[in-house]
Amino acid sequence: MADPLVPDKTLADLGWPALVDALAARCHTEPGAARARALAPCRDAGEATQRMHWIEELRQLRAGGEPPPFAGICDVGPLVARTDKGGVLDPPELIAVAEAVRGCARLRRHLVDRREVAPGVAELAAAIADRSHDVAGPILDAFEPDGRLADHASPRLADLRRRHAALHERIVARIKRLFDDPRAAADLQDRYYTQREDRYVVPVRSDAPSRLRGIVHGTSQTGATLYVEPEVLVDLNNRLVVARDEIAAEERRILAELSGYVREDAAAIRDAVDRACWVDVLDAAARLADDLDAHAPDLAGGGALELRAARHPLMVLAGRPCVANDLRVEPGRAVVISGPNAGGKTVALKTIGLAAVMARAGLPIAAAAGSRVPWLRAIHSDIGDDQSLERDLSTFSAHVVHLRDMLADAGPDALFLIDEVAAGTAPEQGAALAQAVLEAMVERGARAVVTTHFEPLKALAARDARFVNAAVGFDLDRLEPTFRLHLGAPGSSGALHVARRFGLPEEVVARAEALLGEGRGTVEALLAEAQAARAALDREREQVDRLRAEADADRRAAAAARADAEARLRRIAEGAHGEAVDALRRARAELDAVRRRVRRDPDGADGAAAQVDALARAVRAAAPAPPAASGAPPDAAELRPGTHVVVTTFGGAAAQVVDPPRGGKLVVRVGSARMTVPVDAVRLAPPARRRRTDAPPRTRVRRERAPDWADRADDQAPARTVDNTLDLRGERVDDALARLERFLDDCILAERDVVFVVHGHGTGALRDAVRREVGAHPVVARWRPGDLQDGGDGVTVCFLRT
Repeated sequence: MADPLVPDKTLADLGWPALVDALAARCHTEPGAARARALAPCRDAGEATQRMHWIEELRQLRAGGEPPPFAGICDVGPLVARTDKGGVLDPPELIAVAEAVRGCARLRRHLVDRREVAPGVAELAAAIADRSHDVAGPILDAFEPDGRLADHASPRLADLRRRHAALHERIVARIKRLFDDPRAAADLQDRYYTQREDRYVVPVRSDAPSRLRGIVHGTSQTGATLYVEPEVLVDLNNRLVVARDEIAAEERRILAELSGYVREDAAAIRDAVDRACWVDVLDAAARLADDLDAHAPDLAGGGALELRAARHPLMVLAGRPCVANDLRVEPGRAVVISGPNAGGKTVALKTIGLAAVMARAGLPIAAAAGSRVPWLRAIHSDIGDDQSLERDLSTFSAHVVHLRDMLADAGPDALFLIDEVAAGTAPEQGAALAQAVLEAMVERGARAVVTTHFEPLKALAARDARFVNAAVGFDLDRLEPTFRLHLGAPGSSGALHVARRFGLPEEVVARAEALLGEGRGTVEALLAEAQAARAALDREREQVDRLRAEADADRRAAAAARADAEARLRRIAEGAHGEAVDALRRARAELDAVRRRVRRDPDGADGAAAQVDALARAVRAAAPAPPAASGAPPDAAELRPGTHVVVTTFGGAAAQVVDPPRGGKLVVRVGSARMTVPVDAVRLAPPARRRRTDAPPRTRVRRERAPDWADRADDQAPARTVDNTLDLRGERVDDALARLERFLDDCILAERDVVFVVHGHGTGALRDAVRREVGAHPVVARWRPGDLQDGGDGVTVCFLRT
């Protein structure tokens, strides 16, 4: 990633090479992988946003089971370059070029045909040149499936190969006659023939009399066998060699002609492969984003860098436990992270830095929707030991050089990430230097995130609003980091507590506390106490999250079990009815057979036919009706959207009317499925199962903005709880709507009046999809945005029909 404002040291500090290696591993082509490893930053926020749009469209194609095809596309640049210089490609090379050209054309068609789902990527693909007719077609048509030039590659080649085959058959026939000659057969070592120096020969015993005249072309390893070209084969062999040379010359001419096709379209081929490989990189980025559950951040210029539920992408890819953290850095502000070693301070720095670099490269970041990464002009880091023997710099000297370079780039669009700022020297001087450097950075409008153990830096936030404390969690009882980042509070290094827990003699620890001073020891104790409280809260939150996940899993299992039971009941009812119908069908078939026999015999036909018809009417009258509910007969006026009915043709399955009757047909919802059934196949549900049916038609329920219900008395919603709230933040639209469907079904069964759907703000796509769905859903009477305390426009409150 060549970017002078994001130095190579910063990329190495943050682990960028490992991330682009992960991106390259998801590419289908070698050129794509090479381009991924050297992924260039975007020129501006507009280009980065466009790149993220392409990636999101490719994610949609993948989610729909239509990923772009890259078969055949490979690095043919060196082969095309050879043809530019007049070189002739051999068959495998020509086939590789043709397959690459055909692969580019296939990729182009696939994406252009899916313009409705991915319009941006379709436009990108439309620029890929389709040379399949001019290059790929002629080349591939000239070869057999095994890669050999086909006889039809040219009329002369076909004729030469026929002549060669005829000569071969004549030689074989002559050799067989030789085998059948008793005089010659006595001299032969065996009855077979082979080739030496491209000429047919037979094996002759070296001790045999010289009765078989001919040319010796070699001997066996033991010397017992001579390989002799019989005199009668010399002329035929000569003609065969000439024919073989003529075939080779014609094949070279054909290969040169096919190579000319490549040479004529060299620029178009190179451009097509290059564009296809760029799509490969974007598709790899889509796969990476899926693996990271990544989201595109808002890249608006200026303002705060705000990450929601951010995770370290390399830890996610490695399958390591990763705590999601929130962080906000305003321009002209510095966040000072403190806490014990191995508590996650450096992980937090790298998480922030990778998010910034990924956004600059146009990649979705490993954070929740609604995150914001302003377009940063410069990103600098100083993480880890960087002493230089070549430049005669100690660790501290090298650190000072990096601080100098950062200050030279400091400005409103700069981000600085510094691990253990000004460490490696006397603590008093280091703290003073660190404070002076950070003050200079924020005075110039830069954003800075630093880690430290210096107490004066922790105290800055109390007297300077430009500084914000943050603490990494550490469970002092378990001696384990929680990796949870807490904004607004400094962290304790916990050195004395750790020393005591690991068995350092008590008198030594006590002496250290005395040397530290009573006041400082009290502050450290308070910080440790606060840290312990935060660790306890973290554990409780983890337990709550686990219980919530278990409850969600239980609800899903219960819903699945309920659906399975209902399906079994429907199958039983339908099976019983089906058996009766089958019996009637067989009876009717027998009656039809009787009818036909009677009609073939005109005598007494009238009386017999009448008797048969009477029997058929009796059978029809005795036919059992399909299972049905004992509700009132339906009336068109009663079958309004939201009305609860049962479908007799589905074993009395419960359903709700979706659309009013039209042409004797009715659209109903059975579970999560919609279907069209005849009006006379439904019955009104018993009163106890009915819902209010006074909702307007579905088409009038849809709204593009929140209804004006805020002042209505019956719009007051109860408090939000785990049971009446569905959190869809971070979900893909299709997955979110599927969860919403199941949630509404569960809430109706639980007879809840009001539910809350949390979708967040983000780009608004998820919010709009949710509101379209609830606006059209038959169980939702109305909806409105949440109140301020509920989450505002990031929440939709739904009032259900009860």
